[in-house]
Amino acid sequence: METNAGDGGADAPVKSFSHRGWDVRIYLTKVSPDIYAGHVDIFEGETRRCCIVLAGPLDVYSAISALEVKSADWVDDWLNRPHTGNTGFGDL
Repeated sequence: METNAGDGGADAPVKSFSHRGWDVRIYLTKVSPDIYAGHVDIFEGETRRCCIVLAGPLDVYSAISALEVKSADWVDDWLNRPHTGNTGFGDL
């Protein structure tokens, strides 16, 4: 797998994908040899709706996998729960 995570920066996503119509972008930062931290931004259209942070010493593959699962779970939870009244999003 090719990533940009080796330089200690997170300027570009290491992985982007769509899940049930939502865009997901995963970013990683190298914090020490073979250990990564990261976050995932979840977009509805052009608007960022959620940011999930990964805080744990993981290798690059485990970090990406964990953020993939967490982001897909968040989208699924949002889409599957009932929405009544004012259940919109706050500003991020």
